[in-house]
Amino acid sequence: MGMLKKFFGGGRGAGESQPPHSSQFHESETTAQHHGSRNAPRRELVQLVLRDTMRKHGIPSDWIDCRILSVVTRRHMSGMHVQFIVDKGQSRLLAYVQPFQESFWEEIEKFEPHARDWLFSLAWQFDGPGTRGRSMPGPGGWYGDEARAGGDTQSPDADADELASDLQALYAIRDAALSPPAERTAPQGGPEPSSRPGGPPDS
Repeated sequence: MGMLKKFFGGGRGAGESQPPHSSQFHESETTAQHHGSRNAPRRELVQLVLRDTMRKHGIPSDWIDCRILSVVTRRHMSGMHVQFIVDKGQSRLLAYVQPFQESFWEEIEKFEPHARDWLFSLAWQFDGPGTRGRSMPGPGGWYGDEARAGGDTQSPDADADELASDLQALYAIRDAALSPPAERTAPQGGPEPSSRPGGPPDS
């Protein structure tokens, strides 16, 4: 991958060291061509590093593809959003999404230490038959392993109690807001106040 060093050996401009803000699509064909040519080496770098990362971990080359969207920030910094598209091996890759992503960042930063300045996001899309025909687990299906491992997850009964308490508080706030002003300011029980200070109540 010596060709990659030629793409990024010239250094970076001062303006590109600042973190990106919100991005927008290209506004004109001229702008698109300018930033597209600027991002061309970066696009190739992403594709090469993706293939190298897959090869490093023994992942078949037809399991993951990528989609790259070039964007320009409000500060006129060019960059891109990358989406990994999983076509095969979904059930086997799901458990390793985060480690694979970390490995990808490590590999790309070997060639471009400031890659996070222009690679604004990594996203995943799982396609193929492996993601169809499976239903979500029931409400209690999320608590088995983490509860046994001493995680922070609450039990379903604790969630139900918390929900009932929250609903009770919401109803109380709603009733207080809908009640007439006189009812909200009236004393809650107790003897009538005396008409004479220090004296017995009027009969």
